[in-house]
Amino acid sequence: MSPRASQYDTIIDAAEAVVLEAGASHMTLDAVAAKAGVSKGGLLHHFPNKVSLLVAMVQRQIEMHQKVLKKILREIPEGPSRELKGFILSVLYRERDRDNLGASLSAAVAHDPRLNEPVRKVVTETYARLACGGIPFEKAAIIALAADGLWLQEMLSISPFTEEQRTKIVDELLSLADEQVPGGKRGRES
Repeated sequence: MSPRASQYDTIIDAAEAVVLEAGASHMTLDAVAAKAGVSKGGLLHHFPNKVSLLVAMVQRQIEMHQKVLKKILREIPEGPSRELKGFILSVLYRERDRDNLGASLSAAVAHDPRLNEPVRKVVTETYARLACGGIPFEKAAIIALAADGLWLQEMLSISPFTEEQRTKIVDELLSLADEQVPGGKRGRES
């Protein structure tokens, strides 16, 4: 890794630490530079403003989720519901620091439309891919939305479910992804 790439990642690591400690609304470039051990000028070389740093942090979250998804997909046999099952399992993959960071970044994204675009693009592409295996879009979207809702509740620490209930809900979502309707067709006929 080049020193520049290393410093870039070090700055994002520091920004994530500041967000975890104080929240995205309290993240300042000065605090991030101090945490990263770089000058403010060094930080500004990579990130000319706070929004560009937040965009990089959001992009890192997206990339980390995509890595988890790829790893999970390698374990799922080919079939019409493979993408949907991978999505369910990857969305619900839990890592407490990532959840806390995600919650803080979600608040930042909600208040700045410039941060929405990378997330919106990935969500749009993901939902389009979910129905490509032969599952009707509406069915795939409903199942994916349920997984997203469960994840959001967990990320915000407002989930009413026990670990046992959560496991059963995830199992049911995976079962729904495989469910066939009478006549051998997948999902509802349009």
